[in-house]
Amino acid sequence: MIDLLFVGLLTAWSVFVGLAVLRRLDAAPVPPWDRLALACTLGYGILAMAALVLGELGLFQRGGFLAAMGLVLGASLWVLHRLPKPDHGDFLDASPRTPNRWTMAFDAAFLLTLVGTGLTAMTPATDGDALCYHLQVPKVFLLEGALTFEPDLHETVYPLVTEMLYAVALAFRGPIACRMIQWVLGLCFAGCVTALARPVLGSNARWAGTIAMLVPAVSNGMGAPLNDVALATFSNAALVAVMLWRDRATTGRAALAGVLAGMAIGVKYPALVWVGLLGGFMMLGPKHAKPVDRKHALRSVAVFGVAVLLTGGWWYLRAYVYTGNPVYPFFRHLFGGSGIDDVLDPIKRPLAVTLPNLITALGWMTLQPDRFDSLSHQFGPIFLLFVPGLFLFRPPRRVVELALLGFTFLTLCLTQRQSMRFVLLALGPFSVAVAWVARSLQERSSLPSRILLMGLVALLGCESLVAVARARHGLGVIVGRESEAEYLARREPTYRVGRWIEANLDRSTRLIGQEHRGYYLPRPYVMELAYRRRTKLGTRLESAKNLVAILRADGFTHVMFCPPQPENAVEFDPTLSRKLDPWLRDRSPLYRESITDPDGVPRTYSIYSLQDEPPRGDRMVRR
Repeated sequence: MIDLLFVGLLTAWSVFVGLAVLRRLDAAPVPPWDRLALACTLGYGILAMAALVLGELGLFQRGGFLAAMGLVLGASLWVLHRLPKPDHGDFLDASPRTPNRWTMAFDAAFLLTLVGTGLTAMTPATDGDALCYHLQVPKVFLLEGALTFEPDLHETVYPLVTEMLYAVALAFRGPIACRMIQWVLGLCFAGCVTALARPVLGSNARWAGTIAMLVPAVSNGMGAPLNDVALATFSNAALVAVMLWRDRATTGRAALAGVLAGMAIGVKYPALVWVGLLGGFMMLGPKHAKPVDRKHALRSVAVFGVAVLLTGGWWYLRAYVYTGNPVYPFFRHLFGGSGIDDVLDPIKRPLAVTLPNLITALGWMTLQPDRFDSLSHQFGPIFLLFVPGLFLFRPPRRVVELALLGFTFLTLCLTQRQSMRFVLLALGPFSVAVAWVARSLQERSSLPSRILLMGLVALLGCESLVAVARARHGLGVIVGRESEAEYLARREPTYRVGRWIEANLDRSTRLIGQEHRGYYLPRPYVMELAYRRRTKLGTRLESAKNLVAILRADGFTHVMFCPPQPENAVEFDPTLSRKLDPWLRDRSPLYRESITDPDGVPRTYSIYSLQDEPPRGDRMVRR
């Protein structure tokens, strides 16, 4: 409950600060939920940028966060005090407020998903990518008190807007608060999609928000401290700002679109494609543009571009300074500097990059989601079934523009890396298209139309039940039947290993190991695969004794192994353990324990001292 209170206060701060900026730029939508979603997203982005500045100044700690939040809050109060009461009607919803039975069905599915994702967000973090990167990176920064570059944790030079928010949460609370931040951003995503649909759907606009939030990949991401939902949220918030600008073109609104777009490219690289498309979209000019307006549009696009660079360009400048590659580790052959070829390996593109495949990719990704990521990150069947309905009716220009924008983004991104998590932002415009098709079916009132609507509602109901079922694993810790420590000991192997390390190894310990998940390990830890990739260790026919000497000279005191059984049960690189096998034969581990992952794969964790005369068995744990 303390985590819930903390994130509630952080969200209230973000909403207040965001509203002040929206008012200052004359870009606040009138419907309260639309305004709230846009303000909250903007406020969270401002908090992340403040954390970036603090990190570069070496003030990345709780006191620095409190001071920055106080200063920003004071500035927001001053801005709101000086501004007159707003008087405009952007995205004004004049439709009837009484919900029909279809809207009530949508709302029921929305609320059920809200509960399921909320319960999942309240459980301790065991998500693999989070423990490898999304939580580990801010943990490292907090320990250093600054934003540093760790060459063996290359994610430390990625765009890190989401991780800056997690750093604030970790400084005051812990991983559960990070989960809940992502949950709030998922609600903001639904609100932004609702705002996109408002001009064409009126009070039914929340159908679009519901469809977007119930996508299995989105509802799954809302309960995990990752950055996929955050990417969709900031990107669609930028699109909302662009649509506001198109409805009434002002310099302030162009600047707002650029700021939100800059925050989007600060979350994840795919947003670069999205922001390029938004800039091209703005080149078309405002709605009902006249020739004189098009000249103003060019100035607005320039303002948009400058705002993008000032807000999001720092992450790319930082990567260039440290690695020589602004989009490290991608495209090193294009930009120069360092990088990792594996990130764009052909295996990352299971669908051949041909025009027919790209045009029909939505079908393949819907019918065979395990080829592109996993079943947990699928889109669900709704888009494949209902987006083609645009060809059966006469959609308004706004719906067509949004659908084309989403489809173009999806097609361009799939030429490089075909991951459903990377293209979730396209589902915002697609959700508007599906909601418009559903509203058109409702207006026809024919039997086939009612059957199709019932099918849509049934699919939404199934998706909401999936979100609820996903929360079952953490119910025990939520209701107090088991403690957080007991839950983690049962479901997260590295937590159990970390407890032994805390109890038995002193503070000067520095580990290198095969485990990718380092967050719960309480001593400095380096993933050996990243270290070998950088140093080329083991590629020069070194003996096992020489390898150990190199590791010891580099400051490592212990080495950890965690082979799965069988070795090919999961993705695993056994190179280090095989090369050190001659050295390990006459040594006993300080710690050995067989732990089964929640996916049912047992791993044998063992820790060895790298000292010349390792202790033999006196502290060894065997299970």
